[in-house]
Amino acid sequence: MTTRPAIPTLLRKHRNVILTVGMLLLWASCTRVVRQDEWDKQRGPVIPHDTFPADCSLCHVGNDWNTLKEDFVFDHEKQTGVALKGAHAKAQCLRCHNDRGPVAKFAAKGCVGCHVDKHGGKLGINCNTCHDEQSWRPTNAIAEHNRTRFPLIGTHAATQCIKCHTGADSGNFSGLDISCVGCHMSDYQSAKNPDHVAGGFDTDCKRCHTPISWQGASIDHPSSFPLSAGHAGLNCNQCHTGNTFQGLSTDCVACHLSDYQSTTNPNHAASGFSTNCTQCHSTSAWLGAKFNHPSSFPLSAGHAGLKCADCHVGGKFQGLSTDCVACHLTDFQATKDPNHVASGFATNCTQCHTTNSWQGAKFDHPASFPLTAGHAGVKCTDCHVGGKYDGLSNSCASCHTSDYQKTKNPSHAAAGFGTDCAQCHTTSAWLGAKFTHTNSFPLTGGHSGQSCNACHTGNNFKGQSSECVSCHLADFQSTQKPNHTASGFGTDCKQCHETNQWKGAQFTHTNNFPLTGSHAGLNCTQCHVGGNFKGLSTDCVSCHLADYQSTKDPNHAAAGFATDCKKCHNTNAWQGAAFTHTNTFPLAAGHAGLKCTDCHVGGKYQGLSSDCVSCHLTDFQGTKDPNHVASGFATDCRQCHTTTTWQGAKFEHPAAFPLAAGHAGLKCSDCHVGGNFKGLSSDCVTCHLTHYQATKNPNHAAAGFATDCKQCHTTTTWTGAKFNHPASFPLSAGHGGLNCTQCHVGGKYQGLSSDCVTCHLTKYQATKDPNHAAAGFPTDCKQCHTTTTWLGAKFDHPASFPLSAGHGGLNCTDCHVGGKFQGLSTDCVTCHLTDYQGTTNPNHAASGFSTTCTTCHTNMNTWKGAVFNHTFPITSGAHKVFKCSDCHLNPANQQTFSCTHCHDHSQTTMNNKHREVRNYVWSSPACLNCHPNGRH
Repeated sequence: MTTRPAIPTLLRKHRNVILTVGMLLLWASCTRVVRQDEWDKQRGPVIPHDTFPADCSLCHVGNDWNTLKEDFVFDHEKQTGVALKGAHAKAQCLRCHNDRGPVAKFAAKGCVGCHVDKHGGKLGINCNTCHDEQSWRPTNAIAEHNRTRFPLIGTHAATQCIKCHTGADSGNFSGLDISCVGCHMSDYQSAKNPDHVAGGFDTDCKRCHTPISWQGASIDHPSSFPLSAGHAGLNCNQCHTGNTFQGLSTDCVACHLSDYQSTTNPNHAASGFSTNCTQCHSTSAWLGAKFNHPSSFPLSAGHAGLKCADCHVGGKFQGLSTDCVACHLTDFQATKDPNHVASGFATNCTQCHTTNSWQGAKFDHPASFPLTAGHAGVKCTDCHVGGKYDGLSNSCASCHTSDYQKTKNPSHAAAGFGTDCAQCHTTSAWLGAKFTHTNSFPLTGGHSGQSCNACHTGNNFKGQSSECVSCHLADFQSTQKPNHTASGFGTDCKQCHETNQWKGAQFTHTNNFPLTGSHAGLNCTQCHVGGNFKGLSTDCVSCHLADYQSTKDPNHAAAGFATDCKKCHNTNAWQGAAFTHTNTFPLAAGHAGLKCTDCHVGGKYQGLSSDCVSCHLTDFQGTKDPNHVASGFATDCRQCHTTTTWQGAKFEHPAAFPLAAGHAGLKCSDCHVGGNFKGLSSDCVTCHLTHYQATKNPNHAAAGFATDCKQCHTTTTWTGAKFNHPASFPLSAGHGGLNCTQCHVGGKYQGLSSDCVTCHLTKYQATKDPNHAAAGFPTDCKQCHTTTTWLGAKFDHPASFPLSAGHGGLNCTDCHVGGKFQGLSTDCVTCHLTDYQGTTNPNHAASGFSTTCTTCHTNMNTWKGAVFNHTFPITSGAHKVFKCSDCHLNPANQQTFSCTHCHDHSQTTMNNKHREVRNYVWSSPACLNCHPNGRH
């Protein structure tokens, strides 16, 4: 018996199964099979179509599962209410509608429902802040960045975020140094034209460079030395040789000393010209200098065309007098019309002469006697007889006494007129004088055309009365309509009459009873019966009592109305009186149209209450929305109602709790539950305690925040609160962009110190230029630093030693050697002892000069050019042209001086003259002791 192999038997036995498997493998090799949880690059994941229509031909073509119909259209916005825009409109349906679950579930999460947040949640959930639906590429990144402390401009705007923010993919954008040198230190160190490091240039790159490009930097030269004209076109190294940019002098002579020394027209050095070249030269060129003569002697007219040598003979430019007579003494002495010398004229030529010419001088007569009209055309000799110019009187009578005495119309002498002719006469002519009558009696109207003698009879000009009755008594006594005398009228005629004529007088009734309305047209006798003008009453009722008593609508007498008629009536007519209701109850709106009897029932006008409730109690009690009585509302209806209507009342919530924003739209019952209007608290937490307790970012309760919600929140909404940091620690610059948790670590908001060093101690300790800790600098960082950045601190030197002029451009280490900042002396000599000892013109040390340098050296730019205030006057008088060596004969010792070598007085002669002078000594110090001002 033979046995078949086991394998063929197995194959034969499972032939059907094998064939089935083979068919499946063949089909798989020809057909694209996608598992339900796999991703199809074209269509997305394959999902069950349980909820899709049974008619596959609505979407698919024939039996091809992978091909959609070309005309397949689905209006997503119309069918679902959600519009697909941008890249969402182009996405395959199955990208969103797949087997993950309902789309609404993921859409509710926002962008992160479908898109993986590469930032790990560090930038929030609002992806549309940076991204839009067109592409994943960020938008508005530059605009958003410009809200930070470092706006992007120039090449910074084109730089990828990750170039600076290396953690951008993970959402880390904070903590970068915004100073230029933070990124461009290598550029700074490698720059050689000029060498930034060797030149000690500031690392604040933006002073010269722009964000457009590192090359092509422009520097604004210090305002103390602007580059203009000839300086503007120079290269830096033409002045800053050897890469030296610190400590260069801004004095012109520092570069132009050779020009100064070689100039001989005029010779600058020999003439002792100042080395401050800017006084005459500009930066355009050395030649063509313009010198502004001192304002004490401006060159004008004839002086302007002269050469320097015309006055400065022999190259002498120092000590020349500015007095005209110094050059023009011969002109002064030679002038004979008038003779200047004989007349004793002052040698101050400018009083009459100008710089145009000596001839044609104009003299301004003293203001006490100006030459006008007839005086103006007179020659000097007409008054100044015999060449006399001093001591002449300026009174008119000194020349015009004869005119005064012979004048008879009127006779000046007989009338006792004053000899001050200018009171009536002018300088034009003696005749035609005009006299201004005294202010106490001006000549107006009929008085103005009278001759003087019409009143001043018998040439009497003294002691006459100015009262009208002194001349017009006859007029007063003869007047009968009305009879002035019988009526006892005052004799002060001008109360009714004026100076034009006696008749037609107009009387202004007394102010306490002006004649208006019907009173204005009455004759005097209608009131002043029987010529009685005294003691009449001004009360209306004195004439109108009958009108008062006969009036019945309303009955004045019964109602007890006051008899002061003018309260309601005017002077035009008794009828049509207008009554102004009392200020305590003005008639407005609904009250204005009522009749008096509507309120004043039964003719009662006295004792009525002005309280609203006295008339409107039924309205008050009948109001139920809200219930005024139950709510205990005040019966002062005016608080809410107006006089227009009871309905539509407006209630002004108390100022302690104004209804604004979210509170404004509420009904009264929303807060005043159960009609409770009394005793409610105005504290926010009364209603919003649940909001306070539920808030976790930050945790209000744990942080111990105050329950006074309005410190941060408004009445608009609870979210979006804004907190104003305490004024003792305002969040500015670098502090402004921080999150609360960056400083308030672990939710701690109480008891944090506001001292800078609390957070910045490490920076304080790590700073070496200068070494803050070693130098003993205070830890009050804000003395020098700002909240913008730790670098670039500015220190204000103490007011006791301000850094000005030459001190201003120094580095700290120039004075604070070895990092020593404490205990340094502010005395100049501390640093400038070598200057003091090395100065020989004059020799400071030998002369015993004070080491208080500021006594003479006021210009902090340079040691040279000191100005010494001499105790002996050398700025005026004969000594002002002297040099130090003229008196201080020993240049090595300025303490010694000589007077007698110039003032060549005989000692014998001086001894005789000073015999009466106590302690007299023949020596220069003794001369100075007695003559401290150089005078006798």
